[in-house]
Amino acid sequence: MRFFRMRFDSRPKAGPTQTEIETIDGRRVPVKLIVNPRARHVSVRIDPTRREAIATAPSQRHLKHAAQFVAERAGWIAQELSRLPQGVLLTPGSIVPLRGVPHLLVYEHGRGAARIEGGDIPRLIVPAPDVALFESRLLRFLKDQAREDLIDRVAVHAVALGVRPVRIQVKELRSRWGSCSVDGMLSFSWRLILAPSFVLDYLAAHEVAHLREMNHSRRFWAHVKRCLPDFEVGRQWLHERGSELHAVGLVR
Repeated sequence: MRFFRMRFDSRPKAGPTQTEIETIDGRRVPVKLIVNPRARHVSVRIDPTRREAIATAPSQRHLKHAAQFVAERAGWIAQELSRLPQGVLLTPGSIVPLRGVPHLLVYEHGRGAARIEGGDIPRLIVPAPDVALFESRLLRFLKDQAREDLIDRVAVHAVALGVRPVRIQVKELRSRWGSCSVDGMLSFSWRLILAPSFVLDYLAAHEVAHLREMNHSRRFWAHVKRCLPDFEVGRQWLHERGSELHAVGLVR
């Protein structure tokens, strides 16, 4: 596929610069240009939740180079975006996985906690006074479920490695599945609750191991293996199917 046009406004701006690559068939590929002083060089990555490419420049004066860098990789960007699974919105009638099992999302007028009813396809019923509140109530439920599972598995792995995390938080993470801060706070993507439980367990072990080694050295992976001898299964699942999780609840 040939690309022939890239629109870019090089005037200084305070925030990210939105640009796009246009194909010969008229399709436009969104690209966001951002400045990150901590970056060592110009780079480009795919944001699977916003379905756009993000080019990072170490300074404002490097933005033009970042735009050229993106243009040179237009084919790769289009190919990676085309490989993303079809998006699934968190709306009534959608089918989303919970711990790896597909569930039908159902809206119920009223109040109360979300609940699951069995069947060939289990129904995840979310009560709300108005359907406009459905997504926020559902997200709260999914984050709470993820937090419960993660607290449980982190506790197990922390005992195994003799460490103690300061805090566990579950939130929207678009570029990673989890992180560990130098002060001992563990952060995880809420989307882990969508995956089979062994995947969430792997991420819990992974981040707990960072409390011993803030790197990905052989010692680090030895700690992960001590927590979870078959951790490679969860890591491989994320590598092969992680984009399916990002497709759920797309950021709009």
